[in-house]
Amino acid sequence: MEFKVEELEGVRRKLDIEIPGNVVAQRITHAYKEINKQVKMPGFRPGKIPQHILEKQVPLESMSQLWQELMQEYYDKALMETGIIPAGPPEIDHSAINEIKRDKPFSFSVMLDIKPDVKFKNYKGLKFKKTLFEVTDAEVEASIQNHLEPFGTFEIYREGHEVQLGDHLIMDFEGVLDNEPLENGTANDYPVCVGEKKMIAGFEDQLIGHKVGEEFEVKVTLPLDWNKKLRRVSMPIPGAEQKEADDLATFHVRIKEIKKRNLPELTDEFVQQQGEESVEAFRRKVKSGIQGMKENAEEVRIKQDIFNYLVKEHEVDPPESLVKQELKFMIEGMKFQIEQSGMKLEDSGFDPEQAEHEWRERAEFNTKGYVILEGIAKAENIHVAQSDMEEEYKRLAQETKKSVDEVKQSLFSNQDYMTQTSNRILGQKALNLIFSHCEFEYLSEADMKKELDKEKKSQESTQQ
Repeated sequence: MEFKVEELEGVRRKLDIEIPGNVVAQRITHAYKEINKQVKMPGFRPGKIPQHILEKQVPLESMSQLWQELMQEYYDKALMETGIIPAGPPEIDHSAINEIKRDKPFSFSVMLDIKPDVKFKNYKGLKFKKTLFEVTDAEVEASIQNHLEPFGTFEIYREGHEVQLGDHLIMDFEGVLDNEPLENGTANDYPVCVGEKKMIAGFEDQLIGHKVGEEFEVKVTLPLDWNKKLRRVSMPIPGAEQKEADDLATFHVRIKEIKKRNLPELTDEFVQQQGEESVEAFRRKVKSGIQGMKENAEEVRIKQDIFNYLVKEHEVDPPESLVKQELKFMIEGMKFQIEQSGMKLEDSGFDPEQAEHEWRERAEFNTKGYVILEGIAKAENIHVAQSDMEEEYKRLAQETKKSVDEVKQSLFSNQDYMTQTSNRILGQKALNLIFSHCEFEYLSEADMKKELDKEKKSQESTQQ
């Protein structure tokens, strides 16, 4: 095998690889022997068809799988001999397959990116502000109320009771928009708890003060995500029409029943039936759970700040292949969210081609961060263990509502996704290390809110 490495711009490289003619001839002969065993042709016994006749039926250039496997094999050999570590999937030029000749060397080229050499600034002892959380009695009581609700019983109010916050209603409603029935805007015997804000914004407020049997109108502005349009999206949808929510709908409402929920008394006997030791122990557990959720959310926020800091402080040329790969994952992630929302892709307004253009800057930013974290992981001798992967399989299974085996099969069948999953875990472990070495200035929740508001205003003014 002969090969030549050509350095292109930045981290881009070109590999010119030549496979010896004798290897090409051997592979061709072996391939036709295998075909001979499988092909049946009138006038010839099985396995006895002359090769020159087979070549007319199955020309060399049609054996695409053979040549792709051979090119991959010699590409891997070239990487071993050169010591090149590719940053992402290679771009193998398959056009040379049409020029293959028996007993002649087979030459092809590969474009690839290599991992950039990052000169790290100090990433240990970084200083960040961190919230010192306090769980209030009111928060504990509210959480306990949520725990008790499934065990509550309902009591119907006497006639003449006016709807108040916290009341539970059964009602019928019919929605119209521009004097036309509103799609998915009608329901009978619909349950609602006034104040939970599960209805369209402003709907529940207009129920207060009404009585059983009353028929009245509620007017609300329809949200942009009405009728199962895209939900849970963390970035604008490229290609989707961005317009103000100016559709004023009218709902004809009739209250059929008003009731209150009576919660059980919180006693040692009750909590012991739920597996707890005592009311006091249960309160401590609830308080600890709230504290843990707040601290987990704060850790996520700080790690995002660490990620942003690393990208801004390091000069990194993001490999184009990794940027394209990140864009692909971002777009596939958006498609998954659309499917999960119950909406068809063609009805969502999402345009993948426009997304590639609009999201490229973010993809480049993300890729820089991933490359930096991978370099830090290497410097710190951090690796992804099999136990890390097993935990990730479980997490993905829960997220996608699939079995662990289905998740594994899906990842094993797509090397790009398997690599991305492993790299994400590696990056998380590197972030964990950096976070563990941070120096924190602790602020109260009120002071931290002021700091974050100040940072937000500063960023907005900079963008303007």
